[in-house]
Amino acid sequence: MGGGEEEFIEADNAEAIITTIEHKSHKIESLLKQYKPVEALKTALEGTQAMTGDERCKSAHWLVVHRAIMAIKDVDGVLSSLDPEYYDILMK
Repeated sequence: MGGGEEEFIEADNAEAIITTIEHKSHKIESLLKQYKPVEALKTALEGTQAMTGDERCKSAHWLVVHRAIMAIKDVDGVLSSLDPEYYDILMK
């Protein structure tokens, strides 16, 4: 079922999305502890195609992305080095 996580998920699956974001958050914290903030940001931005219009999901995802960004000392340098797909996701 390759790519299924990239499909639009209905709002009634918001709990499953929140759980996925929580798992992602743990992975990001692990990467940050390893001093890998760029990898943490990319991880935070991956899989956003599965987001819904549910405000809880949007808020939870924003917190994960924000945490990764705040760990980066040279934000301008990192943003300019991101692949266009990540930059586009971040700007959304």
